[in-house]
Amino acid sequence: MKSDLMATIVPGTVLLAFAAFGGCVIPAASSGGGGYPSNGGGGGYSSAPASSSESAPPPGSSSSASSAPAGPQVVSVTLHNDCPNTVKLFLGEKPKFGSGTNTSLGSNTTTSYQMKPGDMIWITDDSENGLSSTSIGGGGTFQSIRIMPSCTGFGPG
Repeated sequence: MKSDLMATIVPGTVLLAFAAFGGCVIPAASSGGGGYPSNGGGGGYSSAPASSSESAPPPGSSSSASSAPAGPQVVSVTLHNDCPNTVKLFLGEKPKFGSGTNTSLGSNTTTSYQMKPGDMIWITDDSENGLSSTSIGGGGTFQSIRIMPSCTGFGPG
């Protein structure tokens, strides 16, 4: 037998037919998803379609049950200083002795931080000793905090 290439042009479409001696057989697509046969895991194709509980959702759709763990939660923290003076702050576990960031916040000033639940904000003195602290809560994605007019404590924003 001889190989032939036949092409029939239909408006807007090209239809190709291939015939060859000992030609290849293309397995039928499963009804499971996207027109592609399901992979049986051994390099070949499975003879039975996967059950609906085993198949992945089609691209672009969302699944209510996800096995991927959620990423770390980030909380947007807004901190306002109601103290009449600039206040020294430490962002971290232990002021003076721990790793973290020393910073300050001017009177009647607001700043924002991206933090994780459990992170700490400290009001410190000139020697970097902790005077008061607050912990970032995990109840949402936004938290508003204020430094009280006494300059030594935190309150709700």
